[in-house]
Amino acid sequence: MRVVTLDNVRFNDACRRLAHEVLASGWQPDMVVGIRTGGAYVAEQMMPLLSGADLRYVELHRSSTPKKGKLRRFLSYLPEWVLNSLRIIEAIVLSRRRADSHAGWCLPEDLTVLGEKRILVVDDAVDSGATMLTVVRAMREKNPSADVRAAAITVTTAQPLIEPDFFLFHNKTLIRFPWSMDARKV
Repeated sequence: MRVVTLDNVRFNDACRRLAHEVLASGWQPDMVVGIRTGGAYVAEQMMPLLSGADLRYVELHRSSTPKKGKLRRFLSYLPEWVLNSLRIIEAIVLSRRRADSHAGWCLPEDLTVLGEKRILVVDDAVDSGATMLTVVRAMREKNPSADVRAAAITVTTAQPLIEPDFFLFHNKTLIRFPWSMDARKV
């Protein structure tokens, strides 16, 4: 397992490459739905290349995400090799855990009954795949005539619940994004 750090420049480049992956497939989305928070950043950076697409957002987090915020100050004092080791340990623990249930979550009203649109659901990373699967399923259920596809910068596990149609990294590549708690602020 490896950890790749993306500063702002490398992150923007990765988003452009992901947008090029989408376009190289011959498929052009009418709408891009970014999963907050990381997926919204990725979607926003992809938008200049996905001209003409409408950008929307949904919010849905893994249950452990809010708890991690308390560690931010402590992490800033650790050397990078320790931060990388902690990321790898977290990924191993998450891969052995049952996926979070997002039962009861529903799409915002403005994302239902969209008709025959091509919709791209975007997130920064797919770990278990539970979050992306929940959003993609909801989009397909509420918009049965839409062509819904998914994209992420990285898929961190070998067998997520959903395999994005477009990605840059797959299996055993963890990404430290510019907004990650353990990212060094320069």
